[in-house]
Amino acid sequence: MPIEMWHTPDCPQWTVMQINWEAGSRRIKEQDTWAKEVFPAAHERLRRAAVAIEPGMPAQPFIDALTELVQAQADTTGFVVLHRWVEILEQHFPPEFPDPDRTTD
Repeated sequence: MPIEMWHTPDCPQWTVMQINWEAGSRRIKEQDTWAKEVFPAAHERLRRAAVAIEPGMPAQPFIDALTELVQAQADTTGFVVLHRWVEILEQHFPPEFPDPDRTTD
């Protein structure tokens, strides 16, 4: 059930709500600015670490998927959309189809 509240301009509760909104907005902007500054260097470190790992390791599909997901994020101005995540994960972790020769009870 929706509730509507009215506040007078000098209401302390309204003032606190406004302060919290402004502080939250400021924190989000600061985090976004920080992330945009730090992301390229962190992405490069990930890329170098992935290249340094010997091919054929059991973790190779995880390394490749993570590297491609981070690159997809670097290529966007926002978030990597769900269908892109699925495309990448399907590529590196394809579904196993049932073996027609295998019989189970």
